[in-house]
Amino acid sequence: MTSKRRESPGRAPIPSYLSSSRYFFFGGKGGVGKTTTACATALLLLDHANSNENILIFSTDPAHSLSDSLGKTVGSKLVQVKRHGGAKLFAFEMDSKAALEDFRRKHGKVLAEIANRGTLLDEADINELLNLSLPGLDEVMALFELSELDRSTLYSHVIIDTAPSGHTSRLLRLPAVFSRMVNALDKMADKHRYMVAHFARIRIKDEVDQFLQDLNERIERVSHLLSDSENTSFVLVTIPEAMAVKETERYRELLENQGIAVTDLIINRVEEQHDDCTFCRARVLTQRPWLKELGKTFKNLRQHRVPLNSSEIRGIETLGKVGEVIWNATTKSLPNKSNKRLGNTRAESRPANGFVLGERKIWIFGGKGGVGKTSAAAACALALAKRDSHKKVLIFSTDPAHSLSDSFNEKIGPLKKYVTGIGNLDAMEIDPAQWFGELKQRYRTWTDDLFNSLAGNSRLEIKFDREAMRELVELTPPGIDEIAALGVISDLIDENRYDSIVLDTAPTGHLIRFLELPEIALAWVRTFIKLLLKYQNVIHAGSVAQELVSLSKSIKRVLALLTDPKLCEFVGVAIPEVMSLEETADLVTSLNKLKVPMQKLLINGIVPDKAADGCRFCKSRLMAQRSILKKYRDNFGTTIELYIAPQREQEIRGAALLSQHFEGWHLLTNTSRTDVMSRSKITAVKTLAKTKQASERKRTNKVASK
Repeated sequence: MTSKRRESPGRAPIPSYLSSSRYFFFGGKGGVGKTTTACATALLLLDHANSNENILIFSTDPAHSLSDSLGKTVGSKLVQVKRHGGAKLFAFEMDSKAALEDFRRKHGKVLAEIANRGTLLDEADINELLNLSLPGLDEVMALFELSELDRSTLYSHVIIDTAPSGHTSRLLRLPAVFSRMVNALDKMADKHRYMVAHFARIRIKDEVDQFLQDLNERIERVSHLLSDSENTSFVLVTIPEAMAVKETERYRELLENQGIAVTDLIINRVEEQHDDCTFCRARVLTQRPWLKELGKTFKNLRQHRVPLNSSEIRGIETLGKVGEVIWNATTKSLPNKSNKRLGNTRAESRPANGFVLGERKIWIFGGKGGVGKTSAAAACALALAKRDSHKKVLIFSTDPAHSLSDSFNEKIGPLKKYVTGIGNLDAMEIDPAQWFGELKQRYRTWTDDLFNSLAGNSRLEIKFDREAMRELVELTPPGIDEIAALGVISDLIDENRYDSIVLDTAPTGHLIRFLELPEIALAWVRTFIKLLLKYQNVIHAGSVAQELVSLSKSIKRVLALLTDPKLCEFVGVAIPEVMSLEETADLVTSLNKLKVPMQKLLINGIVPDKAADGCRFCKSRLMAQRSILKKYRDNFGTTIELYIAPQREQEIRGAALLSQHFEGWHLLTNTSRTDVMSRSKITAVKTLAKTKQASERKRTNKVASK
């Protein structure tokens, strides 16, 4: 796209490298502002587009935020967001489940035919397997969608708002995974090809061959798209804080190992000095070393700084101005919406109403990316361990982009005992590849034993089937981190080594997928047990059957535990922004369907009263936050206990600051007469919650007994 672009009156031209790229991937840690900067860039490109150009912004994050950011309902159908002259901006939030159903409808028969040719299973068995689901399929569908966009010439620019770094890194590895998958399917079809060529003496391409060729072409298109530095820009987004900086460094290394060139770094929410505010000054000083490290580590990238705004950045008009700040050096600041009637900012919490730690086997901390889940989980685990030195506590990360090491400010790894020197606190960041490697070795041995036992029948059939099975066993499924996490949690519960396990989870979309996994895993196990029983005269797999039965019982125990509010407590984590509020509402709905209700919600990052008293910028921020806190009360105040935590002058890292963080959690209250969450109201909330919990327990017992 090198044609001359129309320039808007009074606006600086956009950089040539921005106008020449067709694809823009925006990636980074959850909650650093990927969606905001992606939308801002799309709007800027629209303002400078030719009259016949179309631009698309496309979300691959299962917890979509385009609608919240743009202030316009997007969803899974193409929506026109804005037009500028004859140029148009479209948005699309992919529904991975609908895309998967469409893929099954189009290609289910040919997949069944491949399996029928290369396995012992019949059509009914194959269809049952194809109807099952696996984690990671949203990334697969996103990959397919990208390949279709690449084949299309409808859009001059495509902006991809990606999932948080841990899951996007998995998507970017998918071309290699798919190449292996196609090879496995190809091996399964080899037997049929050999027999046709041997007996018919002729080789004709059929539907299977065409399907495999199309898959290969899709893989090649996406691989080329990702590595084409002339047409593709990968923009990293971060904030100048330790956890974000460390994860950004790891993410960049992974991208470059995948052959993907990173071009730009956007440093979001850069603090500035306002008035003579000591809080602002402390925040500036806290960020300074990380800004220096970003400047040094990423010196070969184009760097763009976006200052912290006093109010949330949402809506097309504000986003357009953010785009100018990011990409035009002449624009230095964002328009802060000052509130002329600031009113009283005092006393949003009462120190007496601190966070109560009940007796729970499992604590789950979840929410939107970047809201402080890891810090909250780490602080809770530390508090649990300190409360009773005789009870063993484990904090466990289910997020593929682990941050526990950054939070505790010490190396965690697969298992760290005596975290922060506390004898009854352990931590774990599992390596899914190692876990899956051990699993593969067990099943590789079983597969070899199986084919050795069958070798007396048909050596031709055994040769091809064995090769196909070996190739399939070598495949690492896209959602292996969720599967591995479930497996490890199941083992930990069975071993009963810990009195409490605290889970630091992946961002919302992938958290929901993880919580759905026990039901999915049970479906898989039951299906495979049925198949083993069906073919027990052909396949002697007693040890595998026993292992599957044992696994089924273990998964049932995990499921019963997760859905018992007496044993499991889900603590939502949020921030005082509309996008976080709306995602929390979606999370509550999903959790209720899964029978894992949210009982407490912690709202992080509230500007301290003391800072607001002496600084107009801090006061403006706090007033904006208070209007959102009222919406939290209105939406959730009667069913969920709401807590707030103040923003700290320093980033929360290490045992001392984590303990201070936990001590600062207090019930959300208000001193005005018309809006008080009284003790009687809190009691009513708890009574209602207990009634709901009793009802849920009855349902749980029915599920667990099946």
